[in-house]
Parts: sequence; structure tokens; C-alpha cells
Amino acid sequence: MITYILIGIVFMFCIERLSHTDTFKKHIARKKININDPAIGWIERFIGILFWPICFGYFLHAFIKQYFK
Repeated sequence: MITYILIGIVFMFCIERLSHTDTFKKHIARKKININDPAIGWIERFIGILFWPICFGYFLHAFIKQYFK
């Protein structure tokens, strides 16, 4: 169980780091998405840690779909 939670923490750390990159901010600006603060809140972190396999699967699905578009 502790391994599951540790993987979730690492996964959410990576998501948090990627969401603060310049490439991410340029992509959000290019899509004209108006969000005040792209930072992930505590509720989203908690859900991401507990449900990281589902979050990771959704990410892979969206990535592959966009990559082969």
C-alpha cells in the first residue's frame, strides 16, 4: 500500500512540475483558455495520489489520441 501511495506522490509531483513549464503556459495561452491559477489545489493532489493509475491512463489516452490526430 505504501508503494502505491509513493508512486502517486511522485506522479503528482511530475504533473505539478510540468504544469509550471513555459511550454505549458504557452499552450494554455494559445488555446485561449482563461484560468487564473494553473496550479493544482490540495483536493486535486489528493485525488491524483489515490487514483493515479486512472489519471495516468487518461493522460496516455489523450496523448495518443492527440499524437496521431
